[in-house]
Amino acid sequence: KQWYQRRVRVELKDNILVSGNADSLVKIWDITTGACLQTLDGPSKHQSAVTCLLFNKKYVMTSSDDGTVKLWDIKSGEFIRDIVKLDSGGSGGVVWRIQLDKTRLVCAVGSRNGTEETKLLVFDFSVSNEKSKQVMRSEPL
Repeated sequence: KQWYQRRVRVELKDNILVSGNADSLVKIWDITTGACLQTLDGPSKHQSAVTCLLFNKKYVMTSSDDGTVKLWDIKSGEFIRDIVKLDSGGSGGVVWRIQLDKTRLVCAVGSRNGTEETKLLVFDFSVSNEKSKQVMRSEPL
């Protein structure tokens, strides 16, 4: 018998739990009832395992082995947009972890096959579009 390790990512706030799995699905649960409130899927869903997730009262942000960071509406489950889409996504590029504060998104990115050095991408949304291109940077770990 072969055993497969299943990677599950979870985050809990109040009575809402968001889970992401190796099957690329993200689900929103009410832990008081056990009900699945939303499944984040459809044509814009991740194409590979979910590596990290964050959420607040309005949004869910997810990252994946497919090299993307996606933003979803927590109430409707609708896909809003790709925040990050690595050029090498799908051919080894991975967004390993994401972290947010009020104005910045930090992504730890690299590759499964060792073709890319692991680095941090920092997006600062508090600056204007012109300046954000200068602030967005890549730092090796």
